Amino acid sequence: MQTCASTRAAVDIRRCRNVDEQALLLDAWNQTYCQISRGPFDGSVSSFVAGGIRVLVERLNRTVYQRGAVAPGRIAIGVPFQLEGPALLCGQASHRDGLHVFSGDGGFEFLSPDRHVVVNLEIEPDAMASVLAREQIARLAARLGTHATVLDVDPVQLQAYRATLKTMLDAVTLQPALLDDAGAVDAFERHAVFGLAEMLAATPDDAPARTASPAAARISRHWQLVRAVRDVVEESPDCALSVAELCARFHASRRTLQYAFEETLGVNPSAYIRAVRLGRVRRELRGARSVTEVATRWGFWHFGNFSGEYREQFGELPSETFRRENRC
Repeated sequence: MQTCASTRAAVDIRRCRNVDEQALLLDAWNQTYCQISRGPFDGSVSSFVAGGIRVLVERLNRTVYQRGAVAPGRIAIGVPFQLEGPALLCGQASHRDGLHVFSGDGGFEFLSPDRHVVVNLEIEPDAMASVLAREQIARLAARLGTHATVLDVDPVQLQAYRATLKTMLDAVTLQPALLDDAGAVDAFERHAVFGLAEMLAATPDDAPARTASPAAARISRHWQLVRAVRDVVEESPDCALSVAELCARFHASRRTLQYAFEETLGVNPSAYIRAVRLGRVRRELRGARSVTEVATRWGFWHFGNFSGEYREQFGELPSETFRRENRC
């Protein structure tokens, strides 16, 4: 990971070559990432703070299964600029014309697509310089809800909000010293918060949601199963090594797991397990004594096949990762 640009430490633009590095940049969200689609990862996070608003512009080029939790008392929304491909936020269909709410009780889980650019606004109301903006965001809290979700909003208003954000982000990137000016910070906060208020006001509270359909209900059920599987596969020290083992643990048929994974993640359970295990290997190569030691720990015993699968997933051989991560 390297800093591509940092002027007076006001605007930080960092490019990442693996998902773990990228997840660490969203430090306040306690993020964990798992790369699902294959190929070299190329992502970036641009960030700066304007009063009580922390702006995080995230770019990804691979499907990533994310899990995180925003700190209590803060509101975090995501404005999609590019979302191309299947995506889900807590089991709800994620789409470019939806406002993504990441804050709330219980954290969030987000399946982001290969082509993904989202401008995230993390708002700390008590730290806001603008009294008007602070009062407005308090009134909007109920509308945003208490759990992570996708809010269907008026597409025209959302596009206008995107245009406003882009203009402000471009100005700050070109002139980071604006963030040292109290008047500019106050204006940034008010534009961000009142633009959000205007967009939500144009969307009726009872607007029909895209999730209100039998197909969406089925996806939600499948998402819950996949979520439970993820807890076992990614968080247990004895990571499941096969679909048969998962079926035994969850008393589910292979067909049920197949449908659930293909509908929600776009991959079969075997591919998901392999992606998780390869991700664990990549993470643990730093400080390891050998590639073989880490590979066998995660169930890869055929080293020729393992090297090929690793290269397909990450765009380099495990020996290359090992040498780079353990360079003295």
